[in-house]
Amino acid sequence: GGFIQGMGWLTTEELWWDDKGRLRTHAPSTYKIPLASDRPKIFNVTLADWSEANEPTVHRSKAVGEPPFPLGMSVLHALSDAVASVADHRICPR
Repeated sequence: GGFIQGMGWLTTEELWWDDKGRLRTHAPSTYKIPLASDRPKIFNVTLADWSEANEPTVHRSKAVGEPPFPLGMSVLHALSDAVASVADHRICPR
């Protein structure tokens, strides 16, 4: 979930401000939230094989919710590399 959220953040969300400088895309009702159907067709995932948390944590949690969020940057870089390859990497997309 965190990976898909990060991928959506970098590929489908757009920040819009009004003429008074107020952010208009600030809530789930104002931008497209990625769905499970937005995931790549080939999406290999391996789950960690932990028998239990090593440190005392709340309900022995392993904190796997949001840490994958930054992995969405791999999608941004892959897309940028694909676009740049069209011009033999002479330009870098912004």
